[in-house]
Amino acid sequence: MERSLIDTYILYRTNPDNDGKNDSVFVTSFGFSLQDLRKSKKQRPEWAREVLEARRERYAEMLGDVDKALFQAAKCGDTKAADLLYRRFDGWNPRIVEQNNNFYNFSDIVKELKGTPNARRRTQ
Repeated sequence: MERSLIDTYILYRTNPDNDGKNDSVFVTSFGFSLQDLRKSKKQRPEWAREVLEARRERYAEMLGDVDKALFQAAKCGDTKAADLLYRRFDGWNPRIVEQNNNFYNFSDIVKELKGTPNARRRTQ
């Protein structure tokens, strides 16, 4: 089965090597006209969402590796990594915490992650 122009375009845009290349490069490379591409985009306005979803699927496994590295860095004492972890996974916002006068002490959190004795008493 032959791919439609817009399906070919979606595959083209899904490839990060084509980031920054304009539509003229695509139509020249694949033998389509710019007018036909514009028409196809209008007929299938969800094309951009399809590209985004395909790219997310492509990078999902690698993002897991990034998350693992972030956890490891936080566990080893990197307070910026710990800060990012709380922001990413708990929706933590330092402004809200500061407003509530319940500020996290990242040094104590890192010590607790490492299993340092007495760290739990200081955070309670």
